[in-house]
Amino acid sequence: MRAAIHQLQYWPGLRFFAKMRRAELFIYLDDVQYEKREFQNRNRIRTPRGWQYLTAPVVSKGRFSQKINEVELDNSAGWRGDHLQAIRMNYSRAPFFGEHFPAIEKLYSRDYRLLADLAIATMDFLKEGLGIRTPVKFSSEFGVSEVSSARLAKLCAAAGADEYLSGAGAKAYLDPNVFSYAGIKLAWQEFAPREYPQAFPGFEPDMSALDLLLNCGPRSTEWI
Repeated sequence: MRAAIHQLQYWPGLRFFAKMRRAELFIYLDDVQYEKREFQNRNRIRTPRGWQYLTAPVVSKGRFSQKINEVELDNSAGWRGDHLQAIRMNYSRAPFFGEHFPAIEKLYSRDYRLLADLAIATMDFLKEGLGIRTPVKFSSEFGVSEVSSARLAKLCAAAGADEYLSGAGAKAYLDPNVFSYAGIKLAWQEFAPREYPQAFPGFEPDMSALDLLLNCGPRSTEWI
């Protein structure tokens, strides 16, 4: 069985779902340290001027070692309404906006205390919209204490996987010997973003997969 593992993300991008689609099991890495200024609480949408971040504010002051599944959202500001309005304003003319926007409104109508719950809601929405049926689990289910490459190999073994599909960017730090020792084949994701129709002239790569879904609908899988 081929497993892939990735941190929870808010409105993840195409590379994330391309990896999920190729895996037979996808493990959400939810019990590792939260990293500021990464994509765990933000992602990019297309605008007439190029792109902008949708960033979910979190409570991080004095909480330097908190895990992703412990991070609380800062709900003192009206960020949910701002994000919903940004999506409406920039995608109202996208071909599949009308089909999906009611569900997006429902998503933002919920109260979220934890960043993990918000991220999961967006990941589930996109996973369903893209027609991906890969089963998912959470790393916190396995109680693995190892770190780095050993953690990933141990998670694969605990899940019954004999192959690990990794993003190509991890070649700089993953130790292939750890996987070999554990009897797990290490495979690398080969993904290059390809141009697809967007709501505004020109093409911006590396947007949230929401951009692809609202513009291309059922054809979205052609690009992942």
